[in-house]
Amino acid sequence: MGIIRYVLVSLIVLSFVLVIPNVVAQSESDKKTYTIGTYLLNVGKIDLQNGAYDLDFYIWIKSDDANFIESKPKIEFMNGKATVEPITVDKNYYEARVKGVFQKNMDFRNYPFEKILLTVEIEGIEDMKSFEFVPDLEETGVDDLVNIPGWNLKSTNSDVSIHKYSDGAEFSRYVFSLEMERFPLSSFLKTMLPVIIITTIAMLAFWMSPTNFTARIGLGASTLLAAVAAHLNAANQLPPIGYLTLFDKIMIIAYALFLNNLLSMVIQMRLIDHKREEEAVKVNAKMRKAIPVICVLIFLALLVV
Repeated sequence: MGIIRYVLVSLIVLSFVLVIPNVVAQSESDKKTYTIGTYLLNVGKIDLQNGAYDLDFYIWIKSDDANFIESKPKIEFMNGKATVEPITVDKNYYEARVKGVFQKNMDFRNYPFEKILLTVEIEGIEDMKSFEFVPDLEETGVDDLVNIPGWNLKSTNSDVSIHKYSDGAEFSRYVFSLEMERFPLSSFLKTMLPVIIITTIAMLAFWMSPTNFTARIGLGASTLLAAVAAHLNAANQLPPIGYLTLFDKIMIIAYALFLNNLLSMVIQMRLIDHKREEEAVKVNAKMRKAIPVICVLIFLALLVV
């Protein structure tokens, strides 16, 4: 009996050893592989308020595991809506032109010198057990005639990741991304320089006589309104965000300097009303010397925000 049991157990173990690799191999052989690539033709309007952008590009899929004549590739765009116009449909090759509006959350912390990432994200309708993407790195690219007004195309990337849903299902996701940045000089001249000039003009009040109330207050008030208008104009170009941008931090420093300027004027006016001109002159000098200290202290405080 012992020998028979030993033989039976050995046969069972041997059958598992022989069957399991075949099952795994069969499962692997049933898994479809799509080699996918994109070629960007044009970037249309970029809507920063809504994080939306128009893209026009070619997409192609190669696979020895499919017959695209009988059935088109079962894929979907995960971050936008697009129209797909088939160009070439062969048994193992599918190519189409895609035009659509896509969306992506953008990071504006370094505005007006921010970098943004535009992506096209594609998934198959089958999970990782039966389907996966492979990026076509050699042919994926951007046309030389692509021009994005106001932006500099820094780099492109084509990658495949695994996207896991709350139910545990995993899907292969192809991501074609464009990293773009603003032109630094243009952004500085259009956004930062006006604020610097306005603030500098306001600070000239410290070199005016404390007795020139009307001129000093008029200078401080008008430049403050101009600075607020510049800030609002820049803020209107961005969506509602819950953090401070670089430009916001610069404006906070500017507002602190305006407050120092106006507070100095009020103190000096009261002193002059009480015939204490010499003390008014001293206050003006002290508040003028406080300008760099205010800039440094607020700058350091904003580093942690």
